[in-house]
Amino acid sequence: MAPESVTKIRDDLKNKKTLGYGLMSFTWRANPVPIEDAITTMGELLKVVPADTHKILFNLGEFYGEPYLNLKYAKKFIDSLDAEDKKKIFVSVKGGMDNATLAPAGTRQGIVKSVEGCLDVLGFIDIFECARIDLDHWEESFDTLIEYVEAGKIGALSLSELTKDQIEMVFNKKNYKDYIVCCELELSLFSNKIIQDGTTEYLNNHGVSVVAYSPLGRGLLTKQIKSVKDIPEGDFRSHLKRFQDEAMAHNIKLINFLEENFTSKRDITLPQLALAWVRKNNTIYNNINFIPIPSGTTPARVQENFAIKEISDEEFAKINEFLKSFTTAGDRYETA
Repeated sequence: MAPESVTKIRDDLKNKKTLGYGLMSFTWRANPVPIEDAITTMGELLKVVPADTHKILFNLGEFYGEPYLNLKYAKKFIDSLDAEDKKKIFVSVKGGMDNATLAPAGTRQGIVKSVEGCLDVLGFIDIFECARIDLDHWEESFDTLIEYVEAGKIGALSLSELTKDQIEMVFNKKNYKDYIVCCELELSLFSNKIIQDGTTEYLNNHGVSVVAYSPLGRGLLTKQIKSVKDIPEGDFRSHLKRFQDEAMAHNIKLINFLEENFTSKRDITLPQLALAWVRKNNTIYNNINFIPIPSGTTPARVQENFAIKEISDEEFAKINEFLKSFTTAGDRYETA
């Protein structure tokens, strides 16, 4: 039987008042946001989240920029909080990678190196996830991580970027699923494959919540990117088919639909609508929680993304009906 920490974190994640915040954008860029500016922005988060928010999941990455820099930003912010505010924050850390090559490093040696490095910064890790599964050593990865959970150094485990078949492979082996509380997968109005292929239904059956990364379509649903020219130099998105001229012209049709039918008619912005749609999936899958993890590296972006808005059943149905006949141009990692 897994430790009580796993049950506690699983329950925290399934609480519909739990929110998520992605910190990748602070440090995984050519010029990281100055740490004091980042601290100010994170502080804005606690000012604008609804008073009844249960907890806020900080989504971190060991390799988001200089190794451990992303974690150091979060640690400095958390250390600056009083005792009550600290209780609001819990962290999920992606690691288990070769930080130089970004290839999975799932051997016991690789996992120990990753976890120990993260623990040196954070002291304790609420949730740890291998950013990519090492298919040659995946059992070794989980066996090692479970030892850390049993030792009280990690609270629980998450999966990241697995296919439905791979999730089933993990859940059907030993007692691994007893330690897994969530799965980080891409979900947005532009990327809803995990709903279509049965992944979310499978996770719902097992009570494993979905941490939804890129809920704003990697910038498409913020209207900050209207063409490939708007993408910063060196940003991997500039190579993706989804952002090229012809594909962009097609993908804008979804944005136009959302604006014409929703944002122009009520007090809700495009990002707020996109995040509300992700959360609204909780009305279909009752045994888990969909937790979008938008970023926000300025107070203004945080204010917008965490001014929580909801959509009605009718609005949800209308959007889903449109999505049935809309196919995003450019797969998630399809290059031009």
